[in-house]
Amino acid sequence: MVVAREIKNLDGMLLAPSGCELSERQIGILQAWGVEEVDIEATAEAAQAHDPLAQLPPEVLAQITADLRARFWKPDDFGPVPAEIFQLMLLRQARRILQSPKP
Repeated sequence: MVVAREIKNLDGMLLAPSGCELSERQIGILQAWGVEEVDIEATAEAAQAHDPLAQLPPEVLAQITADLRARFWKPDDFGPVPAEIFQLMLLRQARRILQSPKP
């Protein structure tokens, strides 16, 4: 894990600088200081591993996108709320496909 933002204690003392790669030992030290959360940078590989849309073949993604667009009224006029709902539905479909048993 690489620290995205510097970590300071309650007194403002720097515990870990931005860009620092954390080891198990450093994580233990941060926990001893009472640090419960740390902002970390995601690597491209890690982000893709957790993104179901990136794991689908392009033709499958295009098909489920087209199917969902057909269900929306005026899909080209998405506002922020319908666009977010559309994205959530797309992610849900992708997860279903990835979790379904392979023939």
